[in-house]
Amino acid sequence: MTPQTAFIVLGALSTAILIVAVRTMIDRRQVARRLRLAVGNSQESLAQSRIAEGMTGARTGLERLLRFLGTFMPLGEEDKQKISVGLQRAGFPSSNALVLVVGTKATCLLIGLAGGGLAASTLYPGLMGWGVGLMSGLLVGVACNLVPEMIVTRLAARRVLKIRIALPDALDLLIVCLEAGLTFERALRRTVNDLSAFRPALAHELGQASLNMRIHGLNREEALGEVAKRLDIQALKDLTTTVAQSERQGTPAADALRRLSRSVRVEMVTDMQTKMARLPTLLIIPSMVFLLPGLLVIVGGPAFVRLIEGLSAVGS
Repeated sequence: MTPQTAFIVLGALSTAILIVAVRTMIDRRQVARRLRLAVGNSQESLAQSRIAEGMTGARTGLERLLRFLGTFMPLGEEDKQKISVGLQRAGFPSSNALVLVVGTKATCLLIGLAGGGLAASTLYPGLMGWGVGLMSGLLVGVACNLVPEMIVTRLAARRVLKIRIALPDALDLLIVCLEAGLTFERALRRTVNDLSAFRPALAHELGQASLNMRIHGLNREEALGEVAKRLDIQALKDLTTTVAQSERQGTPAADALRRLSRSVRVEMVTDMQTKMARLPTLLIIPSMVFLLPGLLVIVGGPAFVRLIEGLSAVGS
């Protein structure tokens, strides 16, 4: 079997899997449409439900396909746990998100393997092309396989940064609510409601902590500790410790939170100043790459032209 035939067979199998998924989606839509016609829905609601079911069916078919491909992805528990933590920090705590990412990694691996192998085997026909195609396809597939995980890591880092920036504002709102006479639980709920308009990421995380305290019966230290552990932000860990100490000792939490808010702002300013101090060093390489060649041409260009003319005159 030639390399071209092998990759054609691989593409045919992938197309067959996609056709089966699409066919399943179409069958589900037809059954749902017959049920709606049987109960006598209006045309407008029928059209709206068709659009909604089409989107749901497409999403379900895609999830099934990615779930099926993800079963062939050789990932250890440690790697899956790392991806799961990244998804939680990025704001995707659902278990389906992990399945979709693993399936996407498998899809990228197959696409890279097929594309790189087909290109190499076309350039190098014969037995050599088979070996070069497999090796190049494997390298391209592994490189493409890393893309979904890099995207998840990037999204998680951006969301964690937004939460760190929003934390002083949340502490100030919490202090105002506590000084107004509210309990910590009610103050936290009010803070979440106010933050949801302009700091949705932090509002979501603090809302989960509030929900754990109200529904699951966790105390303040456990509920806030879960958020701090999941996001790995030192300021949230300090908030958990401050609230826990205030609860155990029976002291007002507003003064301690005010000191914590001031400390967090000072730390943010210090980090910003550190980054600004590193900026001249980081600009050295771009300056050398983009400015130095132009300066060399401007300064050394006339001298080089005169040198060539002088050598030409000597030679003549």
